[in-house]
Amino acid sequence: MKNVLIVEDDAMVAMINSEYISTFSNLNIIGIATNQVQTLQILKEHKVDLILLDIFLGEENGIDILKKIRELGYTTDIIMITSANNIDSIKTSLSFGCLDYLIKPFDFDRFKTSIKKFLKKEEIFNREKIEQKSIDELYIDKEKIVDYLLPKGLNSKTLEKIKKIILNIPSEEFGIKDICELSEISNVTIKKYLDYLESIKFIDVFINYGSIGRPLYIYKLANKDMK
Repeated sequence: MKNVLIVEDDAMVAMINSEYISTFSNLNIIGIATNQVQTLQILKEHKVDLILLDIFLGEENGIDILKKIRELGYTTDIIMITSANNIDSIKTSLSFGCLDYLIKPFDFDRFKTSIKKFLKKEEIFNREKIEQKSIDELYIDKEKIVDYLLPKGLNSKTLEKIKKIILNIPSEEFGIKDICELSEISNVTIKKYLDYLESIKFIDVFINYGSIGRPLYIYKLANKDMK
């Protein structure tokens, strides 16, 4: 069981964060603090694994609390949960080792992603031996990297969906319409993905102009061994 400390001076927000945390059976709320004195007292008296820390705390600033926590030598994981969306706040928080930064308002799925990152880190750090692959699992978002490398307008999830359809299509040759029917994606979008797959040599394309001269694109796997 991992102990979570919520640092939030808005009772309603603290309650919502508590409800979110309660959905995780392996997390326990050790306390709710509204200022630096309370936060440091709880850290002194209890083992705290994760802190959910707001920036705007009445007359106090959560970043100052974050700096004090690090100054005292606590390496507790911290997730900033705040409406502060300026660059300085984000950069400073991350530079002081915050695990994540959530800007209000956010949905539960985004919160869940952040908590899963924390739990994954805990699981990795509890291993007897940590390899580079384990560190990469935690700090490298492979999907985002793939999306960044793809041409504008394409994303990795849709690309993988189309590749899977192509690999499982029964006929050796296929057209844009075939993929559209199986994927329920528009002709224009499918054409963009097929153009990309052709550019990386995943598929080959042939053009058949037919009897009326309108080009018909015919595709097939570039490497039959992939099937």
